[in-house]
Amino acid sequence: MEARIISLEKFAVETCDRLARIETRLETFATKTDLHQELHRMTWRLLGGTMTGASALVGVVYWIARSVPYTH
Repeated sequence: MEARIISLEKFAVETCDRLARIETRLETFATKTDLHQELHRMTWRLLGGTMTGASALVGVVYWIARSVPYTH
């Protein structure tokens, strides 16, 4: 009986150490909120770049339409 108790106590200590290591590793993972915020930030960055390019294209076409004479 004494050997079983010693074995169980040793197992409890090892389990406690393993759980502590797992908790430490879990703290480094991104949360669902972190992922959502980054996706939101990337979406607006992509749209901002697209809108800037589209605005420049509209500006160039407008300039061509106003500046280049139309010949038939």
